[in-house]
Order: sequence, then C-alpha cells, then structure tokens
Amino acid sequence: MVGKLLIEILILWACYALYMAILVHKRGPIGGIFFYPKVVRDRAVELGLITDDELRRRRNFAFILLVAWMVLVPLVMVVCVNGARRYWDCCWQYYVLFLGAEFFDWLVIDTIWVALSDWWRIPGAEDLEHTWHSVHVKQWKMVMLIPAAIPVAALVGGLYWLVGRMIG
Repeated sequence: MVGKLLIEILILWACYALYMAILVHKRGPIGGIFFYPKVVRDRAVELGLITDDELRRRRNFAFILLVAWMVLVPLVMVVCVNGARRYWDCCWQYYVLFLGAEFFDWLVIDTIWVALSDWWRIPGAEDLEHTWHSVHVKQWKMVMLIPAAIPVAALVGGLYWLVGRMIG
C-alpha cells in the first residue's frame, strides 16, 4: 500500500505541475496573479497588467480546476484503484494524498519556483516583493497544513465513502 500511495502522490505532483502550466502558459506570472497578496494584485491592476474582471475570472477558473483535480483524481485513486470502502480508509488515504500534493506545492512551487527564482517577478511591483518573494513567507505552510487538513480529509473522506457505497 505504501508503494501504491507513493506512486499516486507522484501522479498528483504531475497533475499539480500541469495545473500550474495551464494557469500561467499564456500570461506568465500575471496568469497566476490571484496567488499573490492583495497589495500585489492591486498594483498589477493599477499598472494595467490585468483588469479586475479578468482577475476574478482567472481566480474562479483556477479554483474550480483545483477543486476538480484535488477531489476527483484522488477519488479515482482511493475508491477505484485502492478499493477503499470504509470511512476511515477513505479519510486517511485522502489525507496522505492531500498532504503529498501540498508538499509539492510548498517545496517545488512556493519555495523553489516562486521564492528562489525570478520567473514570478511582476514588473512595477519590485517594492512589494517582501510580501511573497521570500522563502520565509511560506516556511510554516506545511506544518500548519498537517492539522488543518484533518477536517478536510474527514469531509472528503466522507464523500468518497458515499461514492464507494454507491458503486458497491
């Protein structure tokens, strides 16, 4: 089971990389501006790099896509591939997969790609980089997610348990 979960986490990492590529492939860092603190988003709008309407549409699209892949892909893994049918099994497996995917987000996306590279810099917002372009901004994210993910796993695990009961 451990080997299977590790492979599934790697698949989720690939999904996360694809998710980020979809968001930023045309507009670069502006395509993911909704990830930035409000002060940076406001500066991007003020500079004419994006409109409020486009920012709202991109944020909504990103949220729908994120929820879809963070719920549906693990659903297939937990219920269909791993065959979980008990509530507890659905919860703990989702918890492990969720934290595995979030580890990739924290280490690769937030720390290496965002904080340590120049790719995410917004021209005209250099004076605001201390709000996001630092490894210290997200240094406690994973530690805080360990307990915060428990109610999420309980909720999503319940959904998976219901789906598992329906498909037998």
